[in-house]
Formats: sequence, C-alpha cells, structure tokens
Amino acid sequence: MTSQFVDLLQESTEKVGGQYFHLPVSGLKAHSYRERVYCYEVYHQLQLLIRDEQRFAKYQLAGEVDKPGHPIIRRHVPDFLFHVPGQMDANLEVVEVKPVTTRLNGIGKDLRSLEYFLSGDVGYKAGVLLVYGGDGIGFERFKNAFADVRIQGAFFALAQRTWKTSSD
Repeated sequence: MTSQFVDLLQESTEKVGGQYFHLPVSGLKAHSYRERVYCYEVYHQLQLLIRDEQRFAKYQLAGEVDKPGHPIIRRHVPDFLFHVPGQMDANLEVVEVKPVTTRLNGIGKDLRSLEYFLSGDVGYKAGVLLVYGGDGIGFERFKNAFADVRIQGAFFALAQRTWKTSSD
C-alpha cells in the first residue's frame, strides 16, 4: 500500500505548476523557493488523486499536524501524514519536504522526524524526504551528503521543475 501512496505522491508533484516551485519576488529578478506554498499545492493535488482511490478510503491526508497532549508523539511536525487519525496501528506514510536550496546542515531536523515517525513507538510504514526544484545538481548534493544515512523505511525523492517567466 505504501508504494501505491508514493506513486500518487509522485503523480501529484508532476501536476504542480511551475509557479508553485519558484516564486517571483516583486522588485527582484531572482525567484525564491517557498516550501509552504509548494506543500499546499502538493497537498491539494494529492487530495484530488486520493479521493478517487477506494483503497485509501479509510486514510486521511493531513498537513503539518502538531500533536500537543498526544501520549506518544511529541515535538515533531512533519509536512504530511497519511494515516487513520486515532489509530496508531493505521499509520501509513510520513513526508518531509525541502527545497533543493536548503542548506545540508538544516535538514537534520527533518531526518530526525522521519526516523522518529518510522520508529516502533510511532509505527509509520514508510517515509519520504521530498526534495523539490532545481536542475538535479542540488538533488545530487543531497543524495551524496546523505548516502550513508540509513533510516529503515525512508527514501529520498526529487520533484524537479524550474519556473521560468517570459522575461527569463
């Protein structure tokens, strides 16, 4: 079931328009990656795909769920959870998202979050670190830097697209 979710995640990233990858900034030639803007659009596209999938009918896609007062989950707020709320035995996927421009030392929190959600205490079946944007060079930087990182059930993925305007 997790590979089917990842297939839908991949399809949803392919549907995200370039304007959600690399936002123009008023008064500047440079564009800027905005993780939250990108995540909202991936969430929207993923919701559209999931709602038509009967096999996922019992699961809920949730974004940035904090867990104050939860007896097990604390301190970690991943970008997406795909689970059955209230049922620890129905935790399917956890997703962390980062733009390709993120500094490598700034991604440790996301890796710790994936590791925690994939642990026996929380029990998610799989996790994805989704790196988006760029031309592949930045993704290679992530891949090389974390080649030795071993988190059972987690993998890296790339959603690659460069936003161009007519004036570029």
